[in-house]
Amino acid sequence: MSLLSKSPTPSTPSDEPIRSKRNLMWFHERGFTPIIALLVVVLAVTLYDPRFLSVNAVVSLLDQSAVLGLLALAQALVVFTGRITLANAALASFGGVCLAMLLPDYGWWSVLVVVGMTLIAGLLLGAVHVYAQVPSFVVTLGGMGIFAGLALWVSGADSVFVAEGYETLEWMTYRLFGIPISFILLLVIAGAMMAAFGLLPLGRDIRAVGFNERAASFSGIRTGAVVITVFALSGALSGLAAVFQVAELQSAGATTMDALLLPSIAAVLLGGNAISGGTGGIGRTLIGVLIITVLRVGLDIVGIPSAWQPIIYGALVILTIAATADRARGQTIA
Repeated sequence: MSLLSKSPTPSTPSDEPIRSKRNLMWFHERGFTPIIALLVVVLAVTLYDPRFLSVNAVVSLLDQSAVLGLLALAQALVVFTGRITLANAALASFGGVCLAMLLPDYGWWSVLVVVGMTLIAGLLLGAVHVYAQVPSFVVTLGGMGIFAGLALWVSGADSVFVAEGYETLEWMTYRLFGIPISFILLLVIAGAMMAAFGLLPLGRDIRAVGFNERAASFSGIRTGAVVITVFALSGALSGLAAVFQVAELQSAGATTMDALLLPSIAAVLLGGNAISGGTGGIGRTLIGVLIITVLRVGLDIVGIPSAWQPIIYGALVILTIAATADRARGQTIA
């Protein structure tokens, strides 16, 4: 028997960047990156203005995160499957206008009608995407134009003030033990989604479609039905965002929610959800929402003009994708 043993292959300097990249991806995929980013943003804003962590400021922050949180959850569901939607903000604006016009006569029924209407709208977008094989980017871009035009037409290109029937939604602006009820409702909805992802086959199917749609199809998953369901649920969440917005503003407009499109996408990506699908979660999305909300408040505190803020969100989206995309999978947005 030979006493000689094969010595381990020494690592070369060229292996170090690869190992560092893998370590960074492992750290990011475990959800640590968004938590650290949130702490850094909070610390930076607090150092600039110590009043940021006052009770009133924190309550206001949670209140502002409710509408953005629902739009981000709506976006995240689609992103989990490796797709994207550009129509949610315009759909929410359209739903808000319809809700403001229906509330005086129909009360709670108008809420059900609007959420049901946005659910059907999302379902139709998903069906066109699946059956006509049109990329989700193109379908939802067209949907954004359609919903924006409908909102302008229904509202007469003007804001719709809710004079009667507002008591139906007014309770959502109250506080429970100092915490905004709107934020508590966001946590309840997110918790229900987490439970559904963990207990129902749909959660497993959504992740399977995001990881590898062809393999998921071969395993017996009806991938088309999963994608259409995701778009329908995304539409329903957009309708709920419209309800929250009307409760907050007591009015609605054709472009009220448009400014939240980029922040909602940025929240999903900054929360650690992979743009290629399959990796991420509801909790991460909420952390991303808090990051964007703190950043929005911080930009206002610093005095950054509102015209510059979309530029910052767009840059964040590009940089986040560039830094975290798993290029080995070779998958792009469908």
